[in-house]
Amino acid sequence: MSQIDYATSSYKTPLHHRITASLPVQASWVDLESGETILIDGMTENVGETSTLVNLEVLPPVGASVTLKILDEDKTIIEVSTQVIRVERDPSKPLAALTILENLKKWKVVAMSAAEKWVTHHWHLNYDEEWVN
Repeated sequence: MSQIDYATSSYKTPLHHRITASLPVQASWVDLESGETILIDGMTENVGETSTLVNLEVLPPVGASVTLKILDEDKTIIEVSTQVIRVERDPSKPLAALTILENLKKWKVVAMSAAEKWVTHHWHLNYDEEWVN
C-alpha cells in the first residue's frame, strides 16, 4: 500500500501565517545621499509573523533599515526595526517588503492581533448581513 505525504509534512521549512489587512503605518529611514530622515505614511497589504508588505508613496532602497510604526487612530500600537528585503516599483501601487528585526514575539502578538481585528471588523461591515439565512 502506498503512502501519501502532505506538502506541509514533507518539507522542513515552517509555514508562516499572513493576514491580508490594511492597517495604517508610518515608516521612517535615513536617506544615505542627503542624510535626511524620510517619514512616510502608508498602509499594510498583509501582516506576517516575521514580515509585512506595506504600500508607501516613496520607497526605501533594498537593504535599508526602516523604523515601522503600526497605528490605531493616530496612536502607535507597535514600533519595530525592520529591513527592506524587496520593493515593487509599480507607480499605481509601490510596495516594500519588510522583515522584522526585533521584538518578534511582541510583533506576533500585537501586529497579528491588530490584523485579525481589522479583518473581523471589515468582515462584519461588508458581509455580515449578506450571509444571514
